[in-house]
Amino acid sequence: MTPTSPLLKSFKDNAYLGCMDKQQYLPPRYLIIGERKCATSSLYRYLLAHPQVLPCKLKEPQFFSQKPQYIAEHILDYFALFPTQKYEGDLWFNWPELNKAGILYHEPVCVKRNPAINYITGEASANVFHEVAPELIYQYLPQVKLIVLFRNPVARAYSHHRMYVRFQEEGRDLGFRVNSFAEDMELEIAKINRGERSEYLSPGMYLNNLLKWEKVYGQQNILVLFTEQLLHPSSAQKVMNQVSRFIGINHYDFGNYLNKKFNKAPNSSIPKKIKKQLINFYATPNLALAKHLGRQLNWEDF
Repeated sequence: MTPTSPLLKSFKDNAYLGCMDKQQYLPPRYLIIGERKCATSSLYRYLLAHPQVLPCKLKEPQFFSQKPQYIAEHILDYFALFPTQKYEGDLWFNWPELNKAGILYHEPVCVKRNPAINYITGEASANVFHEVAPELIYQYLPQVKLIVLFRNPVARAYSHHRMYVRFQEEGRDLGFRVNSFAEDMELEIAKINRGERSEYLSPGMYLNNLLKWEKVYGQQNILVLFTEQLLHPSSAQKVMNQVSRFIGINHYDFGNYLNKKFNKAPNSSIPKKIKKQLINFYATPNLALAKHLGRQLNWEDF
């Protein structure tokens, strides 16, 4: 379950955007589909620093989280969230962001546009990978390239829980109560043992969902990255080179911009006892993911 996003509310409030012809807008070349709390915001902002990339009007539209009928009726509004094919000047946005204390604020963003450049565009909605059926998006965007980020699932679950603690403190209606991390993890493990889907732990069982997306889009159209690769500028530059090749844009030196981290809460430590329990919980799913990808996960130390 994802609480109603202020961005999604903004989308609904601006449904008058509806265009008569989606061809007047740049079609999204790529979607960053998640996973949540895996640095999707940072990756998206890095991409927007590339001189060939323009943003969506909403930082995280979450459009495909809606019911199929709503999507069918408003799909032209979705395409209208992207820049026009025709040059219409620089683009200005107010995007939600977290400051160093973890407090939400709105950051003014200006993206320069050069009429001589052939741009691409895309968006990032981090809930999509876990919550949206791949067939639904394929119905409207069969040619789009998909990018997914995986993070050490224990660290991801802890960050996800901290986000909901913050939401609860802000007075948002989550539909459930957020307790201490240890209490909620015990409840989550019990849910999974009963064969139920859980809020924090299920999203970190990445392979289950990856197979669904690969079945619809094919492995060649999905780029799997690890959050940990973005922690240091040297490895982050390699990631951005990989992303650039994947979506068909030129190599670009992002330089010191890769030192920036977006939508990042203050550091905090996972209680040791529950950390060890969760490492054991994820051992088998992680092994299966590594085997499927043919890559080492390097999630032992964090």
